[in-house]
Amino acid sequence: MGKVALIIIYNHQYNKNIEILEEIYGERFSNIYHLVPFYTGEKRNVIPVYENSYYFQGYIAQGYKSFYNSDYDHYLFVADDLILNPIINERNYLEYLKLSDKTCFLPGFIILHEREKPWPRVGEAFRHRIKVPGVEAENQLPDYETALRLFNRFGLEIRPLKFNQIWRNSVSFFYSLEQIVTRHRSDVVRFINSLMRNQFVLSYPMVGSYSDICVVSAENIKLFCHYCGVFAATNLFVEVALPTSMVLSASEIITEENLELKGKALWTKEDYKLLNNYNNNLDRLLAEFPQEYLYLHPIKLSKWRKQ
Repeated sequence: MGKVALIIIYNHQYNKNIEILEEIYGERFSNIYHLVPFYTGEKRNVIPVYENSYYFQGYIAQGYKSFYNSDYDHYLFVADDLILNPIINERNYLEYLKLSDKTCFLPGFIILHEREKPWPRVGEAFRHRIKVPGVEAENQLPDYETALRLFNRFGLEIRPLKFNQIWRNSVSFFYSLEQIVTRHRSDVVRFINSLMRNQFVLSYPMVGSYSDICVVSAENIKLFCHYCGVFAATNLFVEVALPTSMVLSASEIITEENLELKGKALWTKEDYKLLNNYNNNLDRLLAEFPQEYLYLHPIKLSKWRKQ
């Protein structure tokens, strides 16, 4: 049986959720920490962090020395509005997540050049630069070629992006401009078509992932946190920064593709119908949690009541 630390990440200072989450997870995990922005309270297992929530990988980097313990085999990070299936605990997490001592976990990879649906993180990844005023981070990551080799270990290719993957919202602007510039209409059209055909190369290998849950092995936690901190300091959004940090630091990664249980993200009205039977009763949700899901997210605890 592995020894695991459960580390709960808060995007906002919802101190009322600390007690609720301690009650939800307290009997399942012996070692619980909370990363809470600007926390000024007295609870010893609540770690104050100071970072933009868009880059909450920086919370992890800042909290490292407070939650690290050489006895831990894994560090399980979950968002405070993500509810882990109640059957999972510190005694069986290895089994359900199919982890070995060296294995890390992510829900799954989003390959940026393969992304067809609009996703602003693709453009943000393209525009990211390691050189940021006031930040000396250029030598804190593996060089480009080394990073490519690390990506290749996991079968992750890095290919150029297309214009409309980066500037999808700007396409209509260009065409509106074309309508205005009537005297040079053909030149404008050729210019736009040229841009659309071009390929655009990332300044550094990157990959995306749903990032409200992950597991990092003890072997990789220090380097993972270091890279998370570098990407937070250089303003890379978490859903690119966290998975890229894991690829650069991990020796083994498993995803939901290899698990029996799959996570469920609730983004649409149709998705939220799954919760109708619970009537916002948290105790009922935990007692009757759908067995096929690894987690449900988001569950905003302020909208749920306990019996």
